[in-house]
Amino acid sequence: MRYLIADIPQGHAKGLSQSFSESPEGFGFTEDELRIKGKVSGHLKLWREGSLVTIQGEISANVALHCPRCLETVMTSLHRVVTLRCFPEAATMSGIHETGEVTPEDDMYTYAGMFLDIRPIIREQVVLAVPPYSYCRQDCQGLCVVCGQDLNSTQCACSSPQPDARFVVLQHLKQTLE
Repeated sequence: MRYLIADIPQGHAKGLSQSFSESPEGFGFTEDELRIKGKVSGHLKLWREGSLVTIQGEISANVALHCPRCLETVMTSLHRVVTLRCFPEAATMSGIHETGEVTPEDDMYTYAGMFLDIRPIIREQVVLAVPPYSYCRQDCQGLCVVCGQDLNSTQCACSSPQPDARFVVLQHLKQTLE
């Protein structure tokens, strides 16, 4: 997925459409980093306006994440709609903004030489699509803080943890104010 800049058509109407469906390894993902199940797929359209290349489309993948409360594996579908701008490394940011071709909110990338490799760009967009938390269910009770048992499947016989001694004074103050 490396393009010669001169081969990318000028203007949105003549843009180059590209569908892809590749293994995670093709984008440099490892099992230790992000557990992608299946392929990374999507459809993109690339076009140029002078030396500025615009990439617009969508990227999808299925990932296995862990519930932050109980550590169960949760399958999550990622779907990211993107509009990305790529400009030559030699161009200055102020020069790009002055032309009005991009806004400060656009995701911007640079390319060097006569080629644009979009694999690192797609890889970054997949990583950005991963949610910070993915719960197994909304009412997940998590793990017992004493014995570590999953409270979603069984109730443990542990007593509730004792409050931190440093906060007993604050608890007493709260009760007197109520």
